[in-house]
Amino acid sequence: MQVHSSKIENKTLFSIEGRIDATTAGELENIVMDEAVAASEAVLVDFTNVEYISSAGLRTMLKLAKLCGSKKLALRLFGMQANVFEVFKVSGFSGIIKINSDLNEALSSL
Repeated sequence: MQVHSSKIENKTLFSIEGRIDATTAGELENIVMDEAVAASEAVLVDFTNVEYISSAGLRTMLKLAKLCGSKKLALRLFGMQANVFEVFKVSGFSGIIKINSDLNEALSSL
């Protein structure tokens, strides 16, 4: 798994590649939580290149959502492959965290 972070119009963007599972979720959590603490406007997470997410990855996204909520920051996940979106849907997380189809939709929903 690889995570790249960047800024788009004062918004923090994380682009994730690979699998988010028990072996990679801790690393992902460290990266996104550290940078989200410093975020000032919104946090966007690009799932376009995520092949798989486990319950450990869902837990990381829930922690990120709670942090963003406590800081009054918008959080948008986008670009999920069908199998990854299905995990969010079945677990009920798609009702907790806003998921958009692509970056443009995520930005316009803020």
